[in-house]
Amino acid sequence: MKRTSQAVLAGALVCASTLASSPARAQATDGEFSIQRFNPAPGPRNYFTTRGARVEGEMAWSAGLFANYAYQPFVVRSCRSETDCDAPNAVVGDDVKVVENLFTADFMGTLTPIPRLQLGLRAPVTYVKGQGISENGGGDPDGLSAVGMGDLEIEAKARAYGELKDPFVVGAALFGTVNTGSITAEGNYIGDNTPTVGLRGIFDGSEGPFSFGGNLAAVYRGTGRVGSTELGPEFRYGVAGGFRVSPVLRVVLDGFGGTKFSAKNGTNSLEVDGGIQVTPLSSHIAISAGAGTGVIQGIGVPAVRGFLGFMFIQEKSDKDGDGIRDEDDQCPTVPEDKDGKEDGDGCPDGDNDGDTIADAQDKCPTEPEDPDGFEDTDGCPEEDNDKDGIRDDADRCPLQPETKNGYKDEDGCPDVPDTDNDGVPDTKDKCPSEPEDTDGFQDTDGCPDPDNDGDGVPDNADECIDQPETKNGYKDEDGCPDEVEESKGKKKKR
Repeated sequence: MKRTSQAVLAGALVCASTLASSPARAQATDGEFSIQRFNPAPGPRNYFTTRGARVEGEMAWSAGLFANYAYQPFVVRSCRSETDCDAPNAVVGDDVKVVENLFTADFMGTLTPIPRLQLGLRAPVTYVKGQGISENGGGDPDGLSAVGMGDLEIEAKARAYGELKDPFVVGAALFGTVNTGSITAEGNYIGDNTPTVGLRGIFDGSEGPFSFGGNLAAVYRGTGRVGSTELGPEFRYGVAGGFRVSPVLRVVLDGFGGTKFSAKNGTNSLEVDGGIQVTPLSSHIAISAGAGTGVIQGIGVPAVRGFLGFMFIQEKSDKDGDGIRDEDDQCPTVPEDKDGKEDGDGCPDGDNDGDTIADAQDKCPTEPEDPDGFEDTDGCPEEDNDKDGIRDDADRCPLQPETKNGYKDEDGCPDVPDTDNDGVPDTKDKCPSEPEDTDGFQDTDGCPDPDNDGDGVPDNADECIDQPETKNGYKDEDGCPDEVEESKGKKKKR
């Protein structure tokens, strides 16, 4: 489909279909169909229309109201031609604003009976106003104005793969509508003429403050026709991205569209919306607001759309996705580091073992370092610094490995054999089986010295152990040297 010249210049009109007003042509529209393509996602952890897969909670529920206004969502070209409005001989009339104003209030609710399954309900109430369309393709002289309940939608969404805080989660949803719109306001484009049913695949990713999601759905719906454009079963898609500015505020860009299963006389569409989602930490309220426009024009794609939504969420909230509910989480916006240390408080523990070495650099984050001068920066206690098999608390030489030689191997000190245990190793001990008498005299040879001065008087009886006795018959038993003086021809001992 192409926009009219007026649409290109003004950027406001949407060419939704090509109509022929020749009397030979069939009626302008055939069948009942809804032009409302904005389908807000019920429940928490979604974008605006693109569904997220992070279903969580047990007996959690939500209730909300999502209102949107669309300007000129259904505008057609009126012409007189045997083929279509782009033919050279076509006589193009004024664009017909079949629906110029479309306002819908979606009342929504969800229930999560088990953590991975969410049941959703959406009940739209819609107001439409425009020119309408006559059987010959022009505007209806009576115009179009109606209020009615749109098609009631039921959705069952499940998280199939991944946990709530995982970077990538996959889900699926089965959904369907009841054609209440055609019952409450027939012929006013707020509901399909038959029930619809669809299956939607969902992927949901996140990395830091960034998030993204995508939906692809196959939908069976009844057929309809607007001029030469046919409506019926179709593929629908949605792609969205978000950036979390803070724990309270997320900026969202959301696009959605569809295409008929059969390309013959079908219609394609794409709308892009941007806005914000606000989730105050101290409340259970989530607020969405934004605006958008059509990119690929089709039936139901407006020139401009604005929306505002409120949702009340009653669940054991876990905003940081660490598995600890916010009411029990001392750090509700910062995820717990599951490391076996105080994992129940919801706060990451920078130094679990309290050894002043941060866990990020600590090789043993749950065991405190023993500051003993040996490898004190790795964060791990060393029970046997010298790795000699003797624990440091029993090792007399914790930084010197024991020499395993059968001699005092339990003290943890390197040694060589010292048979007589006199401190002089056998390799240097001249008397390895006799202990040295440590008395300051030749103590390094390893031999006991019973008579240091060699005067024949044992040291234990020698009053002068380092001075030899003078054998002169005078007190020779005291071990001390003495002499005899001669005086006037006589000897005098002293």
